[in-house]
Amino acid sequence: MKTFSKITGFATLSLLAAMSLSSCELEYYKEELYRKEIFLVSGENNIAGQEFEYGGDEGILAVYASGTTAVDEDVTVDLALDYEAIGEYNQRNFDTQFDEYAMELPAENYSIDPMSVQIKAGECEAFCPIHVDIDNLLPDETYFIPLRIASVSNYMASQTKNYILFEIFRKNDYATTKEDTYYTMTGTSQDGWVIDNIFGSDVKRQAINSSKQVLPLDKNSIRMLPAAKVLDDKNEIRTASIRVTVHPDTWVNVPVYSEGVLTGEVEVMQKVTLAPYLDSIDALSVIPSPDEVCSYDPETETFYLYYCYKLSTETVWHEVRETMTRAEY
Repeated sequence: MKTFSKITGFATLSLLAAMSLSSCELEYYKEELYRKEIFLVSGENNIAGQEFEYGGDEGILAVYASGTTAVDEDVTVDLALDYEAIGEYNQRNFDTQFDEYAMELPAENYSIDPMSVQIKAGECEAFCPIHVDIDNLLPDETYFIPLRIASVSNYMASQTKNYILFEIFRKNDYATTKEDTYYTMTGTSQDGWVIDNIFGSDVKRQAINSSKQVLPLDKNSIRMLPAAKVLDDKNEIRTASIRVTVHPDTWVNVPVYSEGVLTGEVEVMQKVTLAPYLDSIDALSVIPSPDEVCSYDPETETFYLYYCYKLSTETVWHEVRETMTRAEY
């Protein structure tokens, strides 16, 4: 009986210890579950962004309080620029691939006033407005506004989501930088010469087709490479690119062909003009066709382009007739 009492007593103490441990773990779990942390909403690499239209646009930065219940008192969250975040991001992701580095959005291209936001008692979120002007930004660069939580009046800032790289995507009616925008192109190309803006050739016209990526430049313009040309180097792309501008208020009559023969009918479309992307001696030369008018059909999202071009490193001209229709993904 004496031995049984010792064993029973030991078991009872062990059970009480286990119960006590479980109680501590439960309290710790509850503390973790209900603990309020203030954080900036973002995804992988603490990146979040929005599309902005040209001419000035408004975006919002989301600030949240974690936990299963709303805050029980007002929380003021002060923000500040994080001058190290972009450098760390570039070094971590691209190392010495400097052409891939992201850039800080120039100060003149945005405003955040005030640089603080308040989460009201009984709520768990607040939004900070950001006014952004994307005009004159380079189309093939990544732009961030790097922000950090400088201080919170109550609770505590998250240790991992206390900063954000707010990415600035640009868009117009024809393209966006949020994802790659492609057009399906079919057409023909012919090599020859140009005299007094008139193209001549003694070789056969060749069929061309490709999936062409385009980028927005301003409210009504996109950038593209001519014909089916493909390049990888950013500088080469810029010197070889064409600015395609839609004039939505100018409508033109476009002759209708059927199997290569004029039908006598016309379709009304928006006028399109072409120009080199860069104003530089290294830029390509481009001449619109004197016989065909370039146009855009907004209903089918299709460009009809007729032009001659010559790269600055070439002596041969290329006459191009191409139809580009926006691809669906």
